[in-house]
Amino acid sequence: MTTATMNLSIPCEVLGKDPAVFLQPGVGQAWPQEAREVTLHDLKPELENPETAQSPMEQLDSRGFAVVKNKSEAMGPLAQQREWNEAFLQAQLGAREVVIWNSVTRSSEPKVNTPYDKKPFAQDEPIEGLQFPDLVRPTASGAHVDQDALGSRRICKLALGEDVFEKYSRVQQINVWVPLKGPVTAFPLAVCDGSTFTKERTGYSYGMFASRINAFYGEEQKWYYIKRQEPDEYLLLKIYDSNTLPGHAEFTPHTGVDDLHGADGPETARESIEVRLVACY
Repeated sequence: MTTATMNLSIPCEVLGKDPAVFLQPGVGQAWPQEAREVTLHDLKPELENPETAQSPMEQLDSRGFAVVKNKSEAMGPLAQQREWNEAFLQAQLGAREVVIWNSVTRSSEPKVNTPYDKKPFAQDEPIEGLQFPDLVRPTASGAHVDQDALGSRRICKLALGEDVFEKYSRVQQINVWVPLKGPVTAFPLAVCDGSTFTKERTGYSYGMFASRINAFYGEEQKWYYIKRQEPDEYLLLKIYDSNTLPGHAEFTPHTGVDDLHGADGPETARESIEVRLVACY
């Protein structure tokens, strides 16, 4: 286990603010955060012992995220990753249809990345092609879920049509997260077991693409990461599921770790890809 520093949102009762304030455009993205020391459990043993691991879908159901070792050949040029990721998710989860609706490349190197501006933005159609070589964003800080259920349902309809929930028995919003180089020794992605995350630790805000979830700290939460993650070690993050059964994880809060305190060796700049998809069954 590794002790690391992460940022989480400060609850409204501590701030003395009405939660509705953060649903206003331009305000939600400025939700105050606090640094917390969190224990991270290593997922590497699961990747090294796949014969004892649950299937990717079982992992998504039970805890809201999955770890998968990519056994196929190299993904090839970045320009080909759109098709590769769609096919990868279909193969891993057995989805009937998979569509990419957005993507982001990130780097922790300030000389390389371009921060988001603070202007409210609501994406109203899937972005064709992946945003890989031309626009690199900073690593994300602050535990969150990209969209809440309302925001995710809007995105699913934009990606696959207004009748997507009538056409399919189950619709999920999944992010595929992978480093471009390894091992990752700084700002790794941490994910929370969704079954340990309670509604009392949830705040709703106006996010970059739709309404989103901000995560508050709780001692009951169990956080994970892949120690010294390599480019063939994938994290699948569940953002939304139209068919979450009782006892299953609805989603997984996640964030870039702000400080590993040198636990994984000399730190080098993190470079990663996050591809955001809608999967239908």
